[in-house]
Amino acid sequence: MYVLVAADGGEVLATIADAENLKQLHAEFRGVDDDVAAAAIAAAGLGTVDGDYAWLDAAALQAAGDSSAEWTARFDGMLAYAAGKGWTSADGARVRAHIVRS
Repeated sequence: MYVLVAADGGEVLATIADAENLKQLHAEFRGVDDDVAAAAIAAAGLGTVDGDYAWLDAAALQAAGDSSAEWTARFDGMLAYAAGKGWTSADGARVRAHIVRS
């Protein structure tokens, strides 16, 4: 699962891609600078950008899944793993993801 930030028809959009892959959470900025990407992520309600990391809204990420019991269990496992590494906000509402720039 990742947040893709890229130009689409002249505007920059942030969308959630590859929601089935819960082992490689990241944000990917394709051909956009950080300020533009940060604005797109915020406008989409997906989170914020802080340096080399995006703080992604866990509820928004979960809404991109298929809502099956199996997917939800894997998603919860991803968040638990992130929390164990200190990669979530204190309230668990956001998860930290590294940024890939291409």
